[in-house]
Amino acid sequence: MAQSFARRLRVETPRWVRDGLVSAQQAERILAHYPATVSWFSRPIAVFTIIGGALLVGAVALLVAHNWHDIDRWVKLIGLVILLLAAYAGGLALRNGGYGRTGEGLFVLGGGLWLVGIALIGQLFNLSGRPADAVLLWWALLLPAGYALPSVALIVTGWLGAMVWYWMLVIDPTTWLGRDVQMNFVLGIVAVAVGGILAWALGVLHGDGEYRRARQFLEQVGLLVIGGALVPFGLFGAFGHATLGMPNVQATSAWSMSVVGLLALATVAVAVVPTRLPADGALARVGIAAAFLLVIVYLYAMVVALTTRASGPTFRALAWIDWALVFVVALALILYGARWERRSWINWGIVWIGVDAVARYVELFGTMLQTSALFFATGVFVLLLGWALELLRRRVTARAAAPPRGR
Repeated sequence: MAQSFARRLRVETPRWVRDGLVSAQQAERILAHYPATVSWFSRPIAVFTIIGGALLVGAVALLVAHNWHDIDRWVKLIGLVILLLAAYAGGLALRNGGYGRTGEGLFVLGGGLWLVGIALIGQLFNLSGRPADAVLLWWALLLPAGYALPSVALIVTGWLGAMVWYWMLVIDPTTWLGRDVQMNFVLGIVAVAVGGILAWALGVLHGDGEYRRARQFLEQVGLLVIGGALVPFGLFGAFGHATLGMPNVQATSAWSMSVVGLLALATVAVAVVPTRLPADGALARVGIAAAFLLVIVYLYAMVVALTTRASGPTFRALAWIDWALVFVVALALILYGARWERRSWINWGIVWIGVDAVARYVELFGTMLQTSALFFATGVFVLLLGWALELLRRRVTARAAAPPRGR
């Protein structure tokens, strides 16, 4: 039993006794059943073992590095395979022995060795290609291993690799996605927003079972990326049409099929989301998916505006729609987060509203005040807004955590 649980019991049991949930004798028996143990890393043998092991690993690494060019390629590959198998075998043994976190750490180490192996094979056999291709092969191998073990830490590492791969596709002008988005940075923002929607939808599809932590990770990354991508669109009312005249920004003369294809994929992913939401009414489960479908429709509209070389009033209208859309989706996150006890949705919904309000404030008053006055007024506004939103977050979170009242 983890020490944090035992420590928390010693804080909670007096409250249980005061509230009449358990008697003093029952509380003592509970504490005796879960005794507080000393952390393994606080024992001298653990400290000396870690230091000694690190020195041994460093010695072997220096020896291999010094003689790297003299080692046969097959010896290098066999050594890497042995390390890979040892990491996974050690992880399984430790997890079965009750050391789950240490075992997960070895699984992640094995995942890192996969990437080292891909780079090593490319070097030994002089293989050419884009860096994104190597990262694609890495996470494509890593994720099946993570779900087969299963290992949440390895799954999270795999999805992190997928996110790095996606970002490399966006910034590399030689890739199928980079070729389209490099013509206009606004298309790049659309591609990033679509990536956030896909991450959020994939997180929801993991459900509340054994992959709950993977769900939480993907949901939060997705909401962070979506919010960060939507905020710039709200500023296009001032400079959206003007960006078409910038040196590195061109009005697209043809449809960006890669971005349109990603939008279609995101539409399918969000449409499937209601099947993996908590048990509730059909209308409630469709509601949150409909909110994100509105985001996809807005992104479609932005692509159309860029492709058809829309006028300034069109971009101003899209900017106002963006401000309203951010507020609506944030409100949906707060309401559904409270309904299904998903606090991260509540937190991100409040963050979206706060960022939306600050950005809108700066847009409205940024040209009306001197720099020092603007900083002072904005600072006061942000402090008051943060205080108000924190009160709202606490109230909504408390209501979500409160037990339902009997009818």
